[in-house]
Amino acid sequence: MKKLTEMTNRELFSVLTGSDVIGQAYLQKIVRAYLKHAKAVNRKDEADLMTMVREYMDGVYGEIESE
Repeated sequence: MKKLTEMTNRELFSVLTGSDVIGQAYLQKIVRAYLKHAKAVNRKDEADLMTMVREYMDGVYGEIESE
């Protein structure tokens, strides 16, 4: 399986809606971190899943946990 950082938006969406509960839970955690961060900094623009994953891995949303 590819790392989340290597996936396209389509692949990330498949993880989010698929049967891999581990990948699904981790990606949901990233989305929740994005939403919390966006609210805290009053971010109005929308982000796609690839952007959320990249920003999460870059530490934009705070401290990250290993993949």
